[in-house]
Amino acid sequence: MGNQDIARNVDLSIGDFKALGNGILPRLDAMRNHEPIYWSDANQAWMVTGHKEIGEGASAEMPMLSCDRLVPVTLGKIPVEDRAKLYPTIAHYLPNWIINFDPPIHTRLRKLVMQSLNRKVLDALKPFIEQRVQTLLDRIEQKPELEFNEEIARELTGSIILKLIGLPPENLPRLRGWATALLESAGNPFATHEGLLRMDAAMADMNTLLGTEIEKRRTHPTDDLLTAMTKANEDGDTLSMDEMLGALHILVIAGHDSTMNSLTLGVASLSRNPDYWDYMYKHPEETPNLVIELMREMAMMTSQSRFVLEDFEWHGKQIKKGQVVHLMIAAGNRDPGIFPDPCKLDPKRENLDKSLTFNPGLHHCLGHGLAKLQLGIFFGELVKRFSGAKVLEPELDFLPGPVFRGLYHLNVRFEVRG
Repeated sequence: MGNQDIARNVDLSIGDFKALGNGILPRLDAMRNHEPIYWSDANQAWMVTGHKEIGEGASAEMPMLSCDRLVPVTLGKIPVEDRAKLYPTIAHYLPNWIINFDPPIHTRLRKLVMQSLNRKVLDALKPFIEQRVQTLLDRIEQKPELEFNEEIARELTGSIILKLIGLPPENLPRLRGWATALLESAGNPFATHEGLLRMDAAMADMNTLLGTEIEKRRTHPTDDLLTAMTKANEDGDTLSMDEMLGALHILVIAGHDSTMNSLTLGVASLSRNPDYWDYMYKHPEETPNLVIELMREMAMMTSQSRFVLEDFEWHGKQIKKGQVVHLMIAAGNRDPGIFPDPCKLDPKRENLDKSLTFNPGLHHCLGHGLAKLQLGIFFGELVKRFSGAKVLEPELDFLPGPVFRGLYHLNVRFEVRG
């Protein structure tokens, strides 16, 4: 077979991620084995699948790869003059998302947002998380066969985000609509017109509710994230309303749905790996590392994209200004040069500091502490009270977004410990 035939066989369209489901993982492996920096005709973009190369592309050492990326990726097919007319909220707010800035603007926003989402905030949330986990596990004991994604994972992460923001729990259905609309289209070069309209409407609805709540906190401060954001100050510099709303858009995706997806995909992975489940039960002191390995294997975090600012050569590849580079984190986390036997859940894996799950480099996930806290508490308690689970889905129904992998639903039957 010639090189061109091999290249055609390994190419993979981001638009096929939903249909392929877990089948994207061996396809990404094949692409990495062929060329870790690969020009994809299907995506008209570079697909970077090697662990080393992803680390390079995400680092401050390659400023020619810009994080001003979701606008050209999400709306790249829409003429510039039509974007504000068709999708006014997306066109205005997407450029204000913290993940879409390079230094020094990114550095400034990160400092201010981190003042609001700090260790003190997480410590204050921990008792609430523990209580919610026990309540939801009680629900599973009473009803061992259920739809896990919405009945448990969404209930947990959604209630925690609402508690963090300072909104009452009756907003959970509204939060669900926001998150699904944003996940389907944000960062998706194959987003449909209908999907973008849903995303625009969701962002507008978020802005209406959260903007009102932010203004209330200015005059009537409380002990929540919104109040902390209004008070964040770095040498007299503060967050504007647009910057706060942009940060909250990201929180709904990265702080809510990505953790929800990790819970659901984690249960699916554990159901296929009963030995790992049993090891977690017998070694509770190792839960933090066991959860990191679970996240690596489940490949919830799929990709991050960059926009090329200037021509340059990268490991022999000629990268051109205006092109898009997709850093395929799911593939880097399965690089056998870093993680031996990468398809296996290995409770003894020792180099998990090399995991790319929470983004390497400048854009290391702001909410990683909150995600690890929730996942550690939930999975640690789950394996104490249940001895296993069986997924009842004939096929897993994946969301179409290319950045985070998630499921629309997961019917599961849990086995209660005797």
